[in-house]
Amino acid sequence: MSKVAITREELAAKVLAAVQSHQGCELVKEIAITAVNIVGSGKTWHASLVDSGLADSQLAASVVRQTGDDLEPTFAITEHPRGEGEL
Repeated sequence: MSKVAITREELAAKVLAAVQSHQGCELVKEIAITAVNIVGSGKTWHASLVDSGLADSQLAASVVRQTGDDLEPTFAITEHPRGEGEL
């Protein structure tokens, strides 16, 4: 299955929205998306918690990690806006 090419900023917005929709994580303020090159597996990305706001930081970090795991098979980071750098 082919992944959807998406900019880091678009992906961060999607992950943050998904995290904020989780009960107890509504106040999470910021997450980060990091491009990762895994030897033997290729390029992927990782989501991490930057600012939990007033949400419990352990819960928020867990939800960010799970959300990243859920969305990783669907999206690939591109440096170009959608349509210009499709994978």
